[in-house]
Amino acid sequence: MGPPSAKIVLLGYPQLFDEDSLTCVSGVGGAGMIRINAMARSMASAQQQMVTTPHSSGVPVSYESPDPDFAGRRACDDPEGIDKIVVAPQGNGDFRRKPGGSWCVSRESFHPTGTGTSACAQAFVRAVGKL
Repeated sequence: MGPPSAKIVLLGYPQLFDEDSLTCVSGVGGAGMIRINAMARSMASAQQQMVTTPHSSGVPVSYESPDPDFAGRRACDDPEGIDKIVVAPQGNGDFRRKPGGSWCVSRESFHPTGTGTSACAQAFVRAVGKL
């Protein structure tokens, strides 16, 4: 049996918001947008660090950030690449509102839209091109 031939691409997380957008009604407020973007940057840093640590398996792992591909496509941008808060039920597995409750948050909230999945695909194609 020869050496492993698999190659793994770890696609990171984009920042969800353009923090300079003064008209964004995100459902989390301006301070929330800044905190969420900071968490995305922190996760990206941890992911990059993880793939640069040598692995005993010998399988090459590379990291690619989709963040540049989301420039102009974040939540509140036009076109919007990330959903803001979506009211449930919209998708499979969504919570249902409790009796007497007015609404519940969908699991589609803060996930890529069709525009966003295209941005992720661009990052993945770029990453595969580097292998």
